[in-house]
Amino acid sequence: MIDVKQAVQIAKAKAIEILEKNSSTLEEIEREMYKGRDVWFITLSVPRDVEELPVMARLSADPLQYKRFLIDAETGELAAIQLRETASR
Repeated sequence: MIDVKQAVQIAKAKAIEILEKNSSTLEEIEREMYKGRDVWFITLSVPRDVEELPVMARLSADPLQYKRFLIDAETGELAAIQLRETASR
């Protein structure tokens, strides 16, 4: 069984490994069931490369993306990464 601190460490390590984002900030922590597994939902904000967006989209683009890392509470395995949508401004 992993605790919340371990789940956050795993999520941040996966952000670096998979998303190649060295900078992330913890935004939310939840614990729920996902596909029959007890998981930690760890939401991290990571910088968005706005230069890759079309010129007009850059004007309203949030400089951050929010990713949810679903970490199995029993094994510490990454179950999924999801885009966390935010409310419109």
